Amino acid sequence: MRSLALLSVLALSLALVAPAGVGAVATPADAPVADGLPSDLGVSPTAGSGTTGEVTPVTPGQVDGPTNGSNRTRVLVVPDSAVQRTDIHGATLNLGPAAQFNDNISAVEVETAAVVEYVRAAEDDSERSRRIIEASSTVETEIITLRDRQQDAIEAFNAGELSPEAFVVELATIAAKADALERRMVRLTNLADEIDGFSLSRPAEIRYELRTFGGPVRERAMDAIRGTDGPTRFFVTTGPEGYELTTVDDGSYYREAYRGAEYSGNTDATMSPDEAVDVVEASYPDIFRLGDPSATTSGTTNIVTVTAPDRSLTAFVDSGREAVFKEYQRFALDQYDSDAVASNTINGINVTVNRTYPGGPLRISVTDAESGEPIDLAITLSQGQAERIAVGRTGEDGTLWTVSPR
Repeated sequence: MRSLALLSVLALSLALVAPAGVGAVATPADAPVADGLPSDLGVSPTAGSGTTGEVTPVTPGQVDGPTNGSNRTRVLVVPDSAVQRTDIHGATLNLGPAAQFNDNISAVEVETAAVVEYVRAAEDDSERSRRIIEASSTVETEIITLRDRQQDAIEAFNAGELSPEAFVVELATIAAKADALERRMVRLTNLADEIDGFSLSRPAEIRYELRTFGGPVRERAMDAIRGTDGPTRFFVTTGPEGYELTTVDDGSYYREAYRGAEYSGNTDATMSPDEAVDVVEASYPDIFRLGDPSATTSGTTNIVTVTAPDRSLTAFVDSGREAVFKEYQRFALDQYDSDAVASNTINGINVTVNRTYPGGPLRISVTDAESGEPIDLAITLSQGQAERIAVGRTGEDGTLWTVSPR
């Protein structure tokens, strides 16, 4: 294995015709490659349409060649025309945000303990019931506050008032507070069950709404910032009311995305588990061929999960719009092999890039052009005159997995 100091993959430009909601994304196998190091590794992925929500139908410009059917995937995206800011950023140990994060969560837990004691201190069941209802209503109000806070974070990031790190820390803080509030709802529900003839009216609905604030990418970034896991890099894209976050970690690709426009908040709307599964199957038909779904439904928020070998999907379906408004996805990188390959050789070094959609898994391989021996070296990405982004080293096998820029 050869070891070199630095290689810059110049002007790595990936174009995507993005659907407005859940859409299929795949890469063409026969995209052109420029001579020398690429000045533009362009790709127009195939984008398909789902049958729910506001999904753009397939157009000729979105169908651009053969695809690898086994890796064809559908993702929830911020529409290309609505993207306001996009970045790739690193997350590493940062004591300031980590301490602030921990303090915020501790405060919620202390408040929960105080609420439980307040309920238990009631003189009779009637007063205890009243206090439980009061505490439950407070949690519902907190959901509105968290949703407003999330929207404020999106708008602040769009305006350049938050760094990518600060944005993901804020999303992680919101998610952790939602988790703490769900644990409070469990405590309140248990207290209610102790009273004969009394029960809370919407405990499951409240818990499911709180779960819409989580996400695997923010959790991984927060682990890096708190120092409980190593550094990582993440992709972030935002629009007026939504975001996409992706990362590559420990041999897997993780993705979370949110579309606020697809969330109605209609507490009167309901769906059956079968109806929720049908919405998700129409939006993600490919993963349904690989695994079995399960659904939990309650009020406006329905959660459908599909688990298959080396991959999983969690989709949140809004009953009012009958559409997916949030998703988590994970799949093993060794199961992903893009057919859209660009390869160039310069100064005896061969660089091969398996291209993908913005925020998707990007594979960069570097070898000796004559012997085929892998080369360990640092990789940066840049586009035009933009600042180079350091994304890591190829390592002993000459391969680096990262997330694709827009």
